[in-house]
Amino acid sequence: MSEALSNAHDAGAHPPIAEDHPAFELRGRATETLVLVASVVVLRLVGVLLLLVSSYEFGSFDALLPLLALVADPNLLVWIGLTAAVQLGLRGMRRSGRWALILLAVPVAVFLVSLVRGIPNLASAGIVGILGNAVGWIDAGILMAVVALGLVFTAAFVSHERQRSASIAGGLLAVGGLLTLVLLWQAFETYFTLFGSQPVVTPADEDRYVVTAALTLGALVGAIVFAAISRRRALIVTACIVGCLGVVVALAVPVPADRFIPPPPPAPGDDGGGGGGSCYGPGDPNCVGG
Repeated sequence: MSEALSNAHDAGAHPPIAEDHPAFELRGRATETLVLVASVVVLRLVGVLLLLVSSYEFGSFDALLPLLALVADPNLLVWIGLTAAVQLGLRGMRRSGRWALILLAVPVAVFLVSLVRGIPNLASAGIVGILGNAVGWIDAGILMAVVALGLVFTAAFVSHERQRSASIAGGLLAVGGLLTLVLLWQAFETYFTLFGSQPVVTPADEDRYVVTAALTLGALVGAIVFAAISRRRALIVTACIVGCLGVVVALAVPVPADRFIPPPPPAPGDDGGGGGGSCYGPGDPNCVGG
C-alpha cells in the first residue's frame, strides 16, 4: 500500500513529458498544415520577388512571367497535396517523422510531375530521358530548401511552448536562409557566362551584393539573438548552423570576387616612385639612399 502511495506521489511530482504526437485533434493538425503550407508559399513568393527586383526593372512585363509560373507550379501543387495527405492521414506518427516525409515529398512530387509530363514522349525518350531534366531537379532542390525553412518557422510558431521570441526567431531564420539562397543565385547570375567570355561586374551588381549580404547577416544575427532569448536549445542550434552557413556563403561568393582579397604587393622593380628607375648620380631619387 505504501509503495503504491509512493508511486502515485512520484507521478504527481514528476508528470510525464509531453510527446510531440498528442491525441489527434483535427483543428490543431489542420492549423499546423495551413501554417506550414502558407510559410512555404510565402517564402517562395518572397524569394521570387527578390530575384525580380534584382533582375528586372519595375513595371517590366517580363517580371510577371516568374510570378505566373510560381502560382501554377505543378511541383508545388503536388507537394501541397502530399503534405496534406501526410499531415491528416498519418494521425499517430510523431511530428519529426511526419515532417521528414514532408521534406522527402518534394523529390516525389517532382518525380510524379515529370512522369506525367513525359507520358507523350515516353516511347521515344524513355523514362531516363524524361526524368533527366536537370532544370527540374535544380528547382526541386531549391523547393526542398524552402520547405526546410518553412518547417523551421512552423516548428517555432506552433510549438506547445511557443513564445513570441521563438516565433520571431523562426521568422528571421526562415528569411535569412532564403536570402542566403538569393545570394547564391545573384553570384551565379553575375558570373555565369557562355563560351568562356569574361563576365562584366557592374557597380549595380556590387551594390546588390552589399544590400543582400547585409540583410542576410542582419536577419541571421537577429534569429540567433531571439533564439537565445527563447532559451530553446534546438532553435538556438539551428539558428547558429544556418547563421554560420550564411556567413560562409556571403564570404565565398562576393561581388566582385576579390572584395575580401587584399591587393598583391608591388612586384620588385616596379616603378612605384623609388628604386625602380635608373640611377644617374648622387641626389637622384631613383638611387638607393638618395
